[in-house]
Amino acid sequence: MTNRNKAKGDTEERAVLAILRAAGFPHAERTRAGRAEDQGDIFLDNAVGLAPSVIAQVKNVATPNWTAWLRELDDQKRRSKAVHAFLTWKRSRPGGKPPHRLAIMPLADYAQLLREAGYGDPFEIDSAPTETEVK
Repeated sequence: MTNRNKAKGDTEERAVLAILRAAGFPHAERTRAGRAEDQGDIFLDNAVGLAPSVIAQVKNVATPNWTAWLRELDDQKRRSKAVHAFLTWKRSRPGGKPPHRLAIMPLADYAQLLREAGYGDPFEIDSAPTETEVK
């Protein structure tokens, strides 16, 4: 008997993977399901024997659970030793319109990503503030 939620999640992971590959991440791969230590759903640039630099956690539910998801994402980022991690959430739209797929990550992590991409003022290594330091 097929688990409907698992099938729905697998379908969404394949859709997100196709989008990421088409957007310039041809080596992106889904992780193995059922691992005791969840490391995310997709590694965007996993090199054999090395930790991924970026992981994605894919969600396809009607109502988001941001608190739990962001806690899980932080754990997955740590376990996988990734540099960056983000959530994707499929937001369905009525009337047969294509869904919105959103990428979500903590603001401090997003600012770090922008800085690494060359935006903002330069900063010294390890000097970027964390979410808790900004409060």
